Amino acid sequence: MHIADTRKITIVGAGMAGTLLAILFARRGCSVELFEQHSDPRLEEPLGHQSVDLALGERARHALAMSGLLDQVDALCTPVHGRMVHYRSGEVLTQPYGNSDADALYSIRRDRLRQCLLDAAENSGKVRLFFNHRLQDVDWENQRINFSTADEDDPAEKTFEVLFGADGPVSSLRRAIQKMTGEEADETLLDSGYKTFSIPADEHGTFRMNPDVLHVWPRGGYMLIAFPDIEGSFSALLFLPRQGDHKMMWGFEQLDSWVRQRAFMRANFPDAVELIPELEREFRDNPVGLMGTVRCRQWHLGGQALLIGDAAHAMVPFHGQGVNSAFEDCTTLMDICDSGLSDWETVFTELQQQRKHNTDALADMSLDAYQTMRESVRHRDFMLRKALERELERRHPERFVARYSLVMFHRMPYAEAYERGKTQSIILDELLDGHEQLTDVSLEQADRLIDERLDRITSP
Repeated sequence: MHIADTRKITIVGAGMAGTLLAILFARRGCSVELFEQHSDPRLEEPLGHQSVDLALGERARHALAMSGLLDQVDALCTPVHGRMVHYRSGEVLTQPYGNSDADALYSIRRDRLRQCLLDAAENSGKVRLFFNHRLQDVDWENQRINFSTADEDDPAEKTFEVLFGADGPVSSLRRAIQKMTGEEADETLLDSGYKTFSIPADEHGTFRMNPDVLHVWPRGGYMLIAFPDIEGSFSALLFLPRQGDHKMMWGFEQLDSWVRQRAFMRANFPDAVELIPELEREFRDNPVGLMGTVRCRQWHLGGQALLIGDAAHAMVPFHGQGVNSAFEDCTTLMDICDSGLSDWETVFTELQQQRKHNTDALADMSLDAYQTMRESVRHRDFMLRKALERELERRHPERFVARYSLVMFHRMPYAEAYERGKTQSIILDELLDGHEQLTDVSLEQADRLIDERLDRITSP
């Protein structure tokens, strides 16, 4: 189907990616129908700290700027400039993300961002929202979609011209496409889960900890992290194996009583326990969230349908790139649509070619980040490595940039950042070999290796 002949865009899934995509199409004058299986979250009680915080980097901010919402979202964010590591001994150590104040993430509660996007979509005058519509099946030949609705006796059948699936890691549209293509997605569930907790503001309405950093309590097989929120509170997440054993490793299944939960938290996170007044209730009431990786082999069905975001490439959250990569799917799609390609199949093929190897690389980096956050950040050799990394960034800002910064604060393609990070890691290994202090490192050797092996960074 010719792009210019398309009168209606149909999107399944009104989460972050689906709603942003609807806004971007609406800004181009398209009529959009946006379907969501759940009820309108704006009519429900706010999730508060049960809503996992998001870390918006440059990719998400670029997408929000393209949608005209950046200033509005910024007002809901707390800038974060580094991480603060809390050791079991009580010692804390701050690790800046970069050498510039501009190297910051923007912490925002998921429910707040989603409300902002839904309001913008609704106010566009071009987007019709359908809540409580769960996709059942797709009649590809006749271009019809069947939904179940809140009224089980009144299912809905809709027609579509071109269909986008943004319905998350357990995507119904992905399953419908797989029935046609026979291409199964690779799905891997992480052995760890997470539980959310809240650290409220103090009696004066101010933060109980430094609000300029992400707080991390790494403990090897498990960890606690806390993101600042604009009202003076923190949203905390405990990452722990779903199944452990009492001797070597605790898991959520073993923490099956308040006695065990309290003992575990006091033994591992004593300073944090004092900050979580509802610890017992939240342990009891907040569910254990699951994490995993989805790598979809085929993102589209001809020119009829395309998967984006978690529906195509879900990943574990430890690089903070879930929403960033999903938003980048949307902006890349818009750029391709604006490039002059005439039909949707060509557009969809081009998007998959540009994005799949990058999102696969991101999935690998996210798993690497999981290991780094729960284990490596607490070790002194990691601190030395980061110190050298910052020094090389200062000396060669156009050539040597930490992989984390390339992912979070730039829009360099993920696969390129991954490979460049490997080269930089080898350089660090060579420079640190046999040395225990930064002053022992030969900066002349560093300059030579960087000039020989790293090109100038030209990506935004």
